[in-house]
Amino acid sequence: MAFPTYTKTFHTTTYPSISPTRKELSTAGKVILITGGGSGIGSRIAHAFAASGSTSIAILGRTETSLISTKESIEAQHPGAKVMALVADIVDRTAVHAAFDEVKIILGPIDIVVSNAGHMPSGSSISTADVDEWFHGMEVNVKGNLILAQAFLANAAKKPVLINVSAAGVHIPALPVPLSAYVVSKAAVVKLVEYFAAENPGVRVMNVHPGAIDTGMAKRAKDAGLELPFDDIELPASFMVWAASPEAEFLRNKYMWANWDVDELKAQKEELVSSPQLTIGLLGWP
Repeated sequence: MAFPTYTKTFHTTTYPSISPTRKELSTAGKVILITGGGSGIGSRIAHAFAASGSTSIAILGRTETSLISTKESIEAQHPGAKVMALVADIVDRTAVHAAFDEVKIILGPIDIVVSNAGHMPSGSSISTADVDEWFHGMEVNVKGNLILAQAFLANAAKKPVLINVSAAGVHIPALPVPLSAYVVSKAAVVKLVEYFAAENPGVRVMNVHPGAIDTGMAKRAKDAGLELPFDDIELPASFMVWAASPEAEFLRNKYMWANWDVDELKAQKEELVSSPQLTIGLLGWP
């Protein structure tokens, strides 16, 4: 399945303009926190921020073994980097707030949060879905991000950045595949992030579709009948570093695909800043 693309160039792997090693994208001196940071996309995002110069990274997740593995890998590849492995479920308010508090005490106020943790309920149609299982996606994805937003605000540095890892399904027409539980919850998160930005204009936010990445969630989507060609996992990892950089300031509050070409986007800067393009809304209105 081919999707329309906002930029003429549609990337499937990383490229020089979003390379974490570009000095313009440096996160040296920045404190980074990534949820779902022990495996998959989250782990690679953590590696990318280390490559961009951050020596203060926190990864939060439920599985201690994967968190420790990512921590050890980053610290081995980037001498001087300090990685905090924080075991917490994002729907556990007490644990999440304690984790953020600990990061601020040990590493300092948090500059950048990448909200990557999420849950895809088992695929079933609306007519046959187990209501509790269907709604569990809302519990994890929406409640979890509400808790995260509050914890971040309480521990944020000046000019903080929040990047929400989203899913293209929130803005493309519904497909005849049993993924409503996941897509509806992810759509709700986008609006939550938009309201968070409106209430806290000092926080720069962005919603980002990471591309089609070969993860456990992708397998569940395939089982539900949605099969896509995979992108390189380093694409979203590098893109998140770029998205958090000053170069992407003009895309504040926008919805992005990691596949889109950032040089083409920068060429449209004036138009994008002054228009509602790349936001979620109603086609044909206003």
